[in-house]
Amino acid sequence: MLAVRVVSPVQALETLLEQWNLFLFFTGLMLVSGLADAAGFFEAAGALAAGAARGSGRGLLLTVFAAGALITTFLSNDATALILTPVVYAVVTRLRLPPLPYLFATTFIADTASMTLPVSNPINVLVNDRLHLSLGVYAGHLLGASLAAIALNALCFVLVFRGATAVRFHLEWRAALAAAVRDRRLLRLTCAGLAVLAIAYLLASAAGAPLGPVAVGGAVLLATLAASVRRLDLRAVREHFSVSLLVYVAGLLVLVRGVEATGLTGMLVGRLTALVSGPTGAVGAGLAGGAVLANLLNNVPATLVLLSGAQGLTAHLRLPFALGVLVGADLGPNLTPVGSLSTMLWLVIVRRRGQQISALDYLRLGASITPGLLLAAGLALGATFRP
Repeated sequence: MLAVRVVSPVQALETLLEQWNLFLFFTGLMLVSGLADAAGFFEAAGALAAGAARGSGRGLLLTVFAAGALITTFLSNDATALILTPVVYAVVTRLRLPPLPYLFATTFIADTASMTLPVSNPINVLVNDRLHLSLGVYAGHLLGASLAAIALNALCFVLVFRGATAVRFHLEWRAALAAAVRDRRLLRLTCAGLAVLAIAYLLASAAGAPLGPVAVGGAVLLATLAASVRRLDLRAVREHFSVSLLVYVAGLLVLVRGVEATGLTGMLVGRLTALVSGPTGAVGAGLAGGAVLANLLNNVPATLVLLSGAQGLTAHLRLPFALGVLVGADLGPNLTPVGSLSTMLWLVIVRRRGQQISALDYLRLGASITPGLLLAAGLALGATFRP
């Protein structure tokens, strides 16, 4: 886009500066995840999940869903897919359970629960920045859809993997928790810091304030708490911080700015909404567009392209269409392993641990579950726009 002068260097810089909140959010998210991981938070969560299952393989599957939903809600889908996955793998292999149901659970719940709050997925931050939604408005439209999708996803997994998870295991969970905790005082301080961060997220969302500074502030708080007990491990934190991810996002933003300049985004959204006459139809058009484009382009550029084109819609269609896009782009990546960055990295993680999951394996499972999730969430969202 820069080379052929569709976007000038000044326009590119303006585009990146306009998205300062998104860059701060990604930065804070990576730092918070790294600090929490260094404190043993995710390993402790895995041990508690195994203990809560009470020796039931099916119960463990459901507790993995519960732990993943909580982590996704407050730390984003990337934290669940990238950090909880190795923990779950370590737990199930130690217990000699079939790993695939539990590994698939981590990536599916990461995307399924990622529309619960504005902080649950970076693309939610994009949508929230464009629409300036309060937490009440956001939750009023999307919380029911999120809970419906989470419940249906868990039920589908119980049915699909009923044979593989019909096993019993024995685990001294207190011993497993003790082994997972490197420093009890550091873990307690980190849990307290994460609780403060969660409250700050909710307050900032309720006030309509930018979430990027809150995420960075949370990272500073966790680092200060770790330093107070002389357990700040910067090397472990650096392992979670990816400059290439920020460059990747910057490239996508400039790319979409160039696509906007050609008029393609408006034309695409115009085609999607050509036959739409009301808000519920706009929800369906946005959901379909978000889900399809997420699996063709990845959910970040898909959301950027569709949000850009939505600016030309009338006021009563813009909000339902944009929220439909969010649902489609959050849930749609469950269909294939290329729909979101977290899913692609999850696939790398599980393959490194010897689990040869092909794209076709993922597609078979995704095709059997994702359409139902999209339908349930779409109906729940559409119902919020009915008079």
